[in-house]
Amino acid sequence: MADKKTVDKVKELLDGHVYAPLKEAAEKWLAEADEKYGDKFDELKEKGSEAWDKLNESAEKFSEKSIEANEKLTKAGEKFTDAVEKFSDKAAPKIDELKEKAAPKIDELKEKAAPALDELKGKAAPVVDKVTESEFIKQLKAGISSLDEVIDTFSKPEVKENFGEEAAEQIRKHAEAMKAEGKQFCDCPACTKAREILKDLGEDIEAPETGE
Repeated sequence: MADKKTVDKVKELLDGHVYAPLKEAAEKWLAEADEKYGDKFDELKEKGSEAWDKLNESAEKFSEKSIEANEKLTKAGEKFTDAVEKFSDKAAPKIDELKEKAAPKIDELKEKAAPALDELKGKAAPVVDKVTESEFIKQLKAGISSLDEVIDTFSKPEVKENFGEEAAEQIRKHAEAMKAEGKQFCDCPACTKAREILKDLGEDIEAPETGE
């Protein structure tokens, strides 16, 4: 499943140079994802807004209770000054204590609400047709170059001529250095973005294979 961040990554990928089959698959995937995600995101924002409204309502109620308690003390003070002064001295620390206790509770509620909102975002992921998604994944994988492919390509005379001897040599050496570090794939912006999108879609081609 993808979320809005994945949608944005696909848009960024399309902004660059993308070969025709990948572009077609990406645009089809994006059309479905954009349409379905938009409706889900509106629903998410509404639910999130309701959650924060409830938190604010709780805070307001506590504030109202504090104000009400202070007003009662003031009224009582007008009639029973001496008695109320003594009571106020005792009540003030209690009110402060209530405020101190309530503040962490409100913060705790906000902290608890944050993961719930994140979970809602995950559930708001666009549901793209499986055929569309599988074709998009297939083309993403096809568009990612392995380091062996990069080394082979930039060793060819015609490529050196097109890119320039020095530039081609730098790219080849960079790929060889990465391969020596145990890496598998080209790290150009397009290949990097494609791998990120694949991970978002649950296809991590960099994950080591596990044997039985």
